[in-house]
Amino acid sequence: MLQQILRKSRTAWKLPLREKVWLILLFPYSGFIRASTYIFPFRIFSKALGLHYQNHTLSTVVTEQQRMLAWRIGKIVELATRATPWEAKCLVQAAMARTLLGYYHIPYVLHIGARITHEESEPLKAHAWVKVGPRVIIGGGGLQAFGIVSTFISPTLLSNNE
Repeated sequence: MLQQILRKSRTAWKLPLREKVWLILLFPYSGFIRASTYIFPFRIFSKALGLHYQNHTLSTVVTEQQRMLAWRIGKIVELATRATPWEAKCLVQAAMARTLLGYYHIPYVLHIGARITHEESEPLKAHAWVKVGPRVIIGGGGLQAFGIVSTFISPTLLSNNE
């Protein structure tokens, strides 16, 4: 256990300063988002995900610099949620990534999907994933395995079109 903590500390120490700050902020933020999913009904929580845009498959147009920054955001979000004592799966990760993408004004599309399974214990499975440009940065594999139920877009997408 101690070796694992030391290894993770060394990995975090090697990160650039900006990513260290993200990591420090995202760890407690993931707990806040996780608690919010239990406290608030989804219709209220979903307002923090972006602007609802029916259930379409969408992509955004981004620069190479925005795409690379978004990819780093996705990696740091995954890293932060691996260390949490609470469960921080796809919806929590998507909300965390969405927050940083919004801060850096990077256009994103957040999809929430569902699929019916043949398992009695869990007849319906849901998943959330975030796309920047044509690439999924959080929640990979969602598009192939899940039908899109809801799509949320960054507010910057609508303001750019006006």
